[in-house]
Amino acid sequence: MKYDAELLEATSIVIRRLREEKGFSQEELAAQSGLSRSMIDRTERRERLPSLDVFLKLAPALETKASAIVSLIEKELEKKEGD
Repeated sequence: MKYDAELLEATSIVIRRLREEKGFSQEELAAQSGLSRSMIDRTERRERLPSLDVFLKLAPALETKASAIVSLIEKELEKKEGD
């Protein structure tokens, strides 16, 4: 499905951008969030769409809210619609 691929891409872009803005490696973000590095890597490589509990664990590590991450993903999807 086209939308699934776009959602994977937008999520990947946002998670990587937020991680890099904090200056974290994937390992550091994993340690801060209590997630595995492979989970973060698969998300950033567009292989896995995170569940709500993953967003809830990532958000404090990235000093934001899960809803803010979702909002950024929505904005990224809107940019793709304009292309």
